Amino acid sequence: MTDELTKQQLKAMSSTLDALKAAIESLLESTESGTEPVNLKNNQGRLSRMDELHNQSILLANRNVAKNRLRSVMQAKARLEDGSFGFCLDCEEPITIERLHAYPDAPRCIECQSDSEALR
Repeated sequence: MTDELTKQQLKAMSSTLDALKAAIESLLESTESGTEPVNLKNNQGRLSRMDELHNQSILLANRNVAKNRLRSVMQAKARLEDGSFGFCLDCEEPITIERLHAYPDAPRCIECQSDSEALR
């Protein structure tokens, strides 16, 4: 059996990516209100304002992670369209279906991803 994805597997991956995209967009939409600047002139204690600033910084960091993942999902959708989905961007070998099930927007095989992370 070939390592390349079948049409049925590609269709399933497309549906998975669509669902992931919708979930991320929903998350970003639901957390939009928390990105407004913290009003430091509120009549609350200093620690409460510090907590609010800390919570907002965590929310903003989580939103950045979500935006990066959304970008990755969109890139995977583009690879689906151009026929390069499921192939490693570095070595051009097929990415295992197990990896794609775990991380549908994976741009690299596990070996090349490990090498890429080791260089950071």
